Amino acid sequence: MSLKSHATSITSFPREIHLNVLTFLRATDLSALQRTCRCFNNRDLIVEVVEHAANHVYPSDLTKGFDTPIVSGEVKSMSFVAKKGARIVKKESKKGKGNPAALTLAVVSTEKTYTYEMLRNMEMLVVARVLSRPEPPLHARSSAFYVSKSWCRAALRWLEVQEEERKEREERHRVAEEAKAVLVTPTKGRKKAPHPGSFGKKKLSRKEQRQRDRRMSDASPPWSNINTDLVCEHGDLMRCSSKSARARRRVMDKQAWKVLKRLYPDSIQLDAGVGSTGCLACAAEAETAKKAELDQKEEEKAERRKPLACPLVRGFYTRGSKGYPADCLVTPQSETKMGMDGFQCPLKPGVYSALPRSWCHRFRKYIKTGEGGFPPAPDASDVLCDAHNFPLVPPHLESYLRGETSALLGGNTSATPHNDGGGESRASLPRPNERALSASRADADTLMSLRAAGLSELDLHAQRVAMAGLEESMQRANIHGMNDIQADDSTRQFDRSITNEQLDRENRVVVEILTDEEITALEKWWPRLHGFYALKFAIVEDLSTISGTDILWSTPPCRECDASSRATENFAVRNRLQKRLGR
Repeated sequence: MSLKSHATSITSFPREIHLNVLTFLRATDLSALQRTCRCFNNRDLIVEVVEHAANHVYPSDLTKGFDTPIVSGEVKSMSFVAKKGARIVKKESKKGKGNPAALTLAVVSTEKTYTYEMLRNMEMLVVARVLSRPEPPLHARSSAFYVSKSWCRAALRWLEVQEEERKEREERHRVAEEAKAVLVTPTKGRKKAPHPGSFGKKKLSRKEQRQRDRRMSDASPPWSNINTDLVCEHGDLMRCSSKSARARRRVMDKQAWKVLKRLYPDSIQLDAGVGSTGCLACAAEAETAKKAELDQKEEEKAERRKPLACPLVRGFYTRGSKGYPADCLVTPQSETKMGMDGFQCPLKPGVYSALPRSWCHRFRKYIKTGEGGFPPAPDASDVLCDAHNFPLVPPHLESYLRGETSALLGGNTSATPHNDGGGESRASLPRPNERALSASRADADTLMSLRAAGLSELDLHAQRVAMAGLEESMQRANIHGMNDIQADDSTRQFDRSITNEQLDRENRVVVEILTDEEITALEKWWPRLHGFYALKFAIVEDLSTISGTDILWSTPPCRECDASSRATENFAVRNRLQKRLGR
């Protein structure tokens, strides 16, 4: 069959089939078809298509008043007048003096004029009214559907811009008609015609014009698939949180969705029922990804905790805030075995190393959470002075090794024995049992001597009452003295307490103590690096010293530089001082 015969067969279809076929097309498509084929450029067919769309395709409550343009588009179509009900009126006109009268026929229409532009206005009106409907209640959402809120906003914005453009076109057309009418009137007494480009209203400023152009340029026609941003890669409802769903989705009833689906047939239908939880394929992928992530975290955790398989490294990790190996502490010695100053080194004889507390904290944090990445090799080069490149022994480490403090890190109390006057007064106070025994013996001796002196029992009773009052006053005085001594001791202990902030302020570098076996076990996890620097020292027994032990450093400490944090303070010379110094 040739193309000509095929086209002839299409155009030879009955009017009812043409009408049913054309109702599936939009106004822009019908306008293009009208210009293409003479068969569809029929005034009666256009009227029937518009009436069928207004009465049967869309609900009547949505198309009411469509013949009054709400939003005008760029569709250019031919308008016709329906023949039904038309009547012919004869008119006589004289072309000139002496000429026979000429008869003219005028067709007066009794029906409305329908065009495809009105059909487009109807479509825009239907979209605006559908989007202005409220969402159905929760109990009526079993047959509802989801619509993208971003698409709704874009569509309403586009309709608003089209409305403004329609008003501008009407205003320009009105001004042009008025100017044409003024030009037709006689010259005498006519008013000056306005410029066709003016709208008959106040001219906008440049700023207002820029704002208007920017506002109108943001609007774009709504895309063909309404739910394109709600659909996943599998073509189903995208899974998201409840908060995100409320921000991106809008619920519409079944009738409103049918209208939008007819206008935008490329849209994907998304059920908004109670059981609709989203795409099952996406849910399975999310569960698989979550499980893979958990497995990866477990693998990373197991990889991080491999060093803890060594008992020495595990002991260093679980040490906490002590800062020293607890199994290397010596047992408390009696005062006779202590030095004359009362201090004793708390560690057993052996080889030890000191590492910065910052590195120890970073290592423990990496093992626990993996934060910060794998730390660098243990290095104590921060304790070296800049001037001589010799180690600076932190004051808190030196005090702990000398036995002046009971702990290495914060929250420490002094281990200094109390040999002051308070201690003497406390030692001089007798125990309660001893005081009662001595008092009873003194009372018996006193009574015997008084009786031997010839005093009566009445005088003896008076002497007993006086002695009891004297003893009570002496006991009260002793209790107040003991309370004062205890208050002084608590004040001294509070003053000697050292917090972490004080450690950072008083020490250039705060360190922790490790045994030589622990530092060797740690260095095995950095096999490619050699020559780690650690502040090593040895505690040896030396009977020639007062305390019985001595501390030997692997590198002689620098005694000329300040090991406290005051040595790292930076002093800046202000500009006004620089001017005074002539800089």
